[in-house]
Amino acid sequence: MPGPDREVIERKLGYLRRYLGDLTSYAVLDAAGRRREHYAIERLLQLLCECAADIALQLLKAIGEVLPASYREIFTALERAGALGPDLAAELVAACGMRNVLTHLYDEIDMERVIAAVDPAIALYGLFSVWAIERLRGDPGDAMVRGGDRGEMPPG
Repeated sequence: MPGPDREVIERKLGYLRRYLGDLTSYAVLDAAGRRREHYAIERLLQLLCECAADIALQLLKAIGEVLPASYREIFTALERAGALGPDLAAELVAACGMRNVLTHLYDEIDMERVIAAVDPAIALYGLFSVWAIERLRGDPGDAMVRGGDRGEMPPG
């Protein structure tokens, strides 16, 4: 079974780190400042989900899993494959649910939810980034799934 496409994953991890850094600059703003910058925050939340999903797809492909059709299903598939802990998977599914609302305007955008998502998104995608880097360091294929930390969310 082929390993993950390291070049693609490393490039996407670079984007993920850049977007996290950009989002961090909004974390210092108060609620009024975040409201003023909500379009930038919305776009960064969207990009973070898309990057994480792209990385996850590469890892699913490497372990021979069927590739899901939606962003939200990608992280559930990684959990089912035993590669990603259930807490981290659930948080990523929820975050990508917000991405879908922002991208497709399925519903009216809840500004308070957007501005409140900044700090949790920084923590979530930071944790996902660490998890993905650990997967790259491991042996590709099945060993990547079974070895090491399963991407559990820290308590608290």
